[in-house]
Amino acid sequence: MKMNLVLDETDCVAEANASPLLTMFSVLKPFEGESDTHQRNALASWKALEPDVEIVLVSDSTIPDDIHSDFRCYQSRKTNRFGTPLLDDVFALAAAEGQGQVRAFVNADIILDRRFVLAAERLLHSELKSWLAIGQRTEFEMPERADHRNMNWISDCFARLECDGTQASIVCKDYFIFSADLYRQIPAFAIGRGNWDNWMVRSSKASSIPVVDVSSVAPVIHQKHGYGHVAGGRWSAYVSGPEARENQRLAGGRNLLVGSTPNWRMDATGLHRVPFATFRFGKDLFRFANLLRTMVPLPSA
Repeated sequence: MKMNLVLDETDCVAEANASPLLTMFSVLKPFEGESDTHQRNALASWKALEPDVEIVLVSDSTIPDDIHSDFRCYQSRKTNRFGTPLLDDVFALAAAEGQGQVRAFVNADIILDRRFVLAAERLLHSELKSWLAIGQRTEFEMPERADHRNMNWISDCFARLECDGTQASIVCKDYFIFSADLYRQIPAFAIGRGNWDNWMVRSSKASSIPVVDVSSVAPVIHQKHGYGHVAGGRWSAYVSGPEARENQRLAGGRNLLVGSTPNWRMDATGLHRVPFATFRFGKDLFRFANLLRTMVPLPSA
């Protein structure tokens, strides 16, 4: 099945006093060190998407005054015993406070450009009644804050991806774009820990909601970072730690295969069904193996 969805970029300009097209929401880390740099870069790129988007930010720590003044900020109301914000509360907040016709949860270290909004608009005007959209990220080294006064800094970053970027495995999901009727209630998953993202995809498929890959039309930049903020590092955060295991319990399993393989795709010509979607995982095995090598703890000497 194919749907023609070619829109002119001018269609994405919001009318005066109209509701925004897209409500984007995210959970912030403390503005310290590497996280301060990466979050400021990401948020500056999101700010450039206004007025087509509204941005809702949630944090369990102090939010700097300049961020508070530029965005709608909320303190997290619900955490687990480790102090990690829980996503059921965050998604409920976005559902209650958001005005956008489309919603998107985006990790706070992801740099976006206008193609992300265009993809959301194409989904909104498609024949699909409900949908969940995901995509592959491109890893990119950004150890310093970009010069946000340079109006071309975002396009310069995307232009460098072909030479300096590395496409991540499909199991790495950093955003979810979905119709506003979905995900008003989700389990109490811990943010930044494994297994909840796979549940998002699996639950959509189980409800016959199309899961659309928008990678080719909406590339996104993930600023590479460490995992020193999690005891036990990346493996603990996503696989072996108590929060990852609790997320796994809430999700009913890891759902790695079914939770990483979209069954629709969007390209320049429209929307297309993806037959035998789970077979796509086989094409990603090399990237997945490389990811595991970076995650698995080295044996102690």
